[in-house]
Amino acid sequence: MQSWKEIVLQGNCCFDQERWYDAQAHYLSAIEQLETLWQHDIENSQLMMAWIAVMHNLSSLNNKMNKPKAALQPLMHSYKTVMNLSTDKSLGEDFHVSVMRAARTCLITLMEFSKNNPICDCCKASLEASWQQVQTSEFVLH
Repeated sequence: MQSWKEIVLQGNCCFDQERWYDAQAHYLSAIEQLETLWQHDIENSQLMMAWIAVMHNLSSLNNKMNKPKAALQPLMHSYKTVMNLSTDKSLGEDFHVSVMRAARTCLITLMEFSKNNPICDCCKASLEASWQQVQTSEFVLH
């Protein structure tokens, strides 16, 4: 069985060669592997960031395929997942710092996406509020 890293590299090669559906299959496979690994090691920030990166790759792929709604889905899913983690009091402080960095990454990507693709006003307002929260609570844990 190939590692998620190898699968992502293959997906990236397919993306570069404009083999969109092959790239999509590789990214989805890598996401599945990462989710399984991450479930067993929830405070592993490397797995979290890798999962977010592959979700963003999948979004970019859908954008290239002219599917903006499909491109938004992995961005929103990673954003919501990270925001849920940011409120989980059972997680350690070191991991919480990583979660806040990941939240910023997800929000920046979503706000960039919204510049070129329409999103509803409610979602836009929620993103702006979350951005303020991430900015003002920057690494404040208690």
